[in-house]
Amino acid sequence: MEQDQSPAVDSADSGAAAFDFATGNAPSSAVTSGSAVAPDGGAQAADTSAYQAEHTELNGTTGDMSNYQSAGAAENGTAVTEIGEPVPEPSYEEAVLSAEEARLWSVVTANCLDFNAWTTLIEETEKNAENDILKIRKVYDSFLTEFPLCFGYWKKYADHEARLDGVNKVIEVYERAVLAVTYSVDIWYNYCQFAISTYDDPDIVRRLFERGLAYVGTDYRSNILWDEYIKYEESLEAWSHLAVIYTRVLEHPIQQLDRYFNCLKELASKHSFSEILTAEEASVYVVTSETSAQAPDGDTHPDDIDKAGQPELSSLADAENLAKYVSMREEMYKKAKEA
Repeated sequence: MEQDQSPAVDSADSGAAAFDFATGNAPSSAVTSGSAVAPDGGAQAADTSAYQAEHTELNGTTGDMSNYQSAGAAENGTAVTEIGEPVPEPSYEEAVLSAEEARLWSVVTANCLDFNAWTTLIEETEKNAENDILKIRKVYDSFLTEFPLCFGYWKKYADHEARLDGVNKVIEVYERAVLAVTYSVDIWYNYCQFAISTYDDPDIVRRLFERGLAYVGTDYRSNILWDEYIKYEESLEAWSHLAVIYTRVLEHPIQQLDRYFNCLKELASKHSFSEILTAEEASVYVVTSETSAQAPDGDTHPDDIDKAGQPELSSLADAENLAKYVSMREEMYKKAKEA
């Protein structure tokens, strides 16, 4: 039986570092920022239009995924190499089998749909060949060819690769897995956990989260993937990224929506307004503030300029804008609750 242990993986692996998690293929250029931001203005019209424009390819849509799908396989369980070439069919050296392994292989060869025989064979192989990656690959590859939707076994396979080989092989297994069970929240959750434990670059990790959420972000049970993304951004103290994630969650009627809205309000109460704004959002609020400082005739009076620079008035403006910021998200939350 496979031992439950956290595999040690080399985060500096050059091949893995070149892998583009946004598309599932090696990138043609260096990795760029993969973070998603949602502009939020002081005026509702500015907030809505900017937010929609920034998120046209996020939750529940495939957007850029067409490149990934076309570069991928025509059927489940097929992977591509770092340069986009099909992975050759694995070849297995003849291995010495125990009597029970030989018996079980004969059973599944005679009836490839005997699920219980397959799972027993996997357990027997893991017991007798705990450190023999070739035998482990053979049994998992053969089993997953017949039962590609068993996402839990993709995770077990990836764990073996992490323990006995390295990052590239783990990525290969997970890429095959997300082709086979694209709409499985659990497999994207496992894949993102692997990325978090392996890569120091937040952009790489965020790209994979965004890719997974494009497929399963609107699933009612997708909260485990959202929670993992939230926990990751909290560990980085990336408050503006975190606020964006909460905003996006509130658009969809998923589990624990009340908790997400309360967490957003708590975030807004614990941090200054400027800390939870993205650069795009901040620029919109600056424009709004400048507009509100103008006299009714459109002229800005010197006294207004002096007052705008006073901390008391700035704090008051922040409080008003923050209230509007939370109120708009409360409307999104209520609409999702009614859906």
